Formats: sequence, C-alpha cells, structure tokens
Amino acid sequence: LGNPMLRKKLDDIAKIDFFFSREMINSSLYNEIKKECNAIDENNYFSSIKTTWSAKCKNLVFEANLAAFKTDAHNYSPQKLFDVFRPPCAENELNLNLTKQVPIVGTEVDMCVPLRVQFYFNIPEVQKAFHGNRTNLSYRWQGCFTANFKYNEADKDLDMLPALKNLLQQSVPITIFSGDQDGIIPTEGTLQHLEKLAEELNIKLTKEETWSLRTKEGGLKYEFGDLLKFLTVKGGNHHVTSSRPSQAFSIFSTFAINWMH
Repeated sequence: LGNPMLRKKLDDIAKIDFFFSREMINSSLYNEIKKECNAIDENNYFSSIKTTWSAKCKNLVFEANLAAFKTDAHNYSPQKLFDVFRPPCAENELNLNLTKQVPIVGTEVDMCVPLRVQFYFNIPEVQKAFHGNRTNLSYRWQGCFTANFKYNEADKDLDMLPALKNLLQQSVPITIFSGDQDGIIPTEGTLQHLEKLAEELNIKLTKEETWSLRTKEGGLKYEFGDLLKFLTVKGGNHHVTSSRPSQAFSIFSTFAINWMH
C-alpha cells in the first residue's frame, strides 16, 4: 500500500505535526491547533465516528495551510500538499508533445514529474504495453487530482485499521510505504496508526533501521513481527512510484519475492 489514507481525521491533524517539524508553521500556531483540535485520538477513533471539528479548529487548520503553502503575497498553492518541497513546474504538456526539452532538475528533484507521468501514460505504445485503454476511450488518462476525482465523502472517514487487522490475523503480509515529502498523508500519522494496530494485535516493533538502495539511503524501515512493515521513502512525495521510481520498484520487488517464498 502506497501512502494510504487509514484514519483521515487523524491524518488531517498529522499534517500539522508535519508542517511544524519542517518549520512550515510557527510554534504558536502549532500549539494552538493541538490544543483546539483534540476531539479524537488513536484510542477513540471508529468507523461510525461523527465527530466534527470546531469552527475554531477548522479556521486554525486553514490558517496553517495558508502559512505552509502561500508562495507569495498573492498566491496559494494547495497542490504542494502532494509534494511540499518540489518547486512548481513552469512547463506544460504541449512542450513535451512538441518534443521540446523541459528543465528536469531543480534542487535535486525533477520539478515536472506529474507532467511527465501524464504525458507518458497517454502515449499509445505505452498504453498498449500494459494493456491499457483497449477500448479506445474518447478521453485522455489523467491523475486523480487533475481529473477532479470525486471520492465518497462518507467513505473518507472510515477506519481502515480493522480491515488491515483482519488481513494480518489471516497471515496476509502487509507492506506500507510513504514518501517523506507527502503533506496530504504524512508519514508521522501513518506510523502512529500502525503502532496502534500492532498494539491491538499484541505485536512488538521488532526492527527500526534505515534502508538503502545502491548505497544511498532510501528512508526508514519499521517491522512489526513478521507480517507488517512500514517504509518511509526519502525524497518521495504522495506518488512514490513517480517521484522515486527505483525505490518504489525495490520495495515492490522485495515484497513480491518474500511473498512467493
């Protein structure tokens, strides 16, 4: 599972921890939010939860988002939630269609990854290679954010830990990975959820270490018993497979090989 939403309302608050740990908001705002937005926690979260945040809490969280993603006096970029440190891409897909060179690297990251992914998955030869769009759809492939994908709002608040718990009780291995630059489902929140899940199953944290790929640090790895693993991906965003494809492939390959054995 990549950057999964497990407990949305708590992930919303985990964003605040994420912002503060990366100096995107000040301590005064952080402390006020933590004081005001405390209606639920890991011990009283359940699927039918009806808790709503207070108006003051919502206003404070909105203020935090503005502080974190206001690029200048006039512009606010909520898209940066998906990758908080990536500079904006100044190019457009037309340049790729015209085979023009798009600047690749800015502060050691590809600024235009989302653009490249959308371009790549609309190449007919690529779609044919992975057996996609075999019915000649009249519209182009788009990422969920670009396409304004409409989630069921009620489903967003569902607690997914019982589903993971059921799988683990049936000895189904679960590996979860998350990019450490993802501001929409922060690694801080996901780790808290998995620690709660392990506690309910009486599973101990058996390993906590860094992992690497070709001598470079890949991120952090947490293992709970033999079946549950969580890996953070250094420099990865909400879409690890596009922002850190080699690391994502390594994680998937390791999971598949271990599962087959």
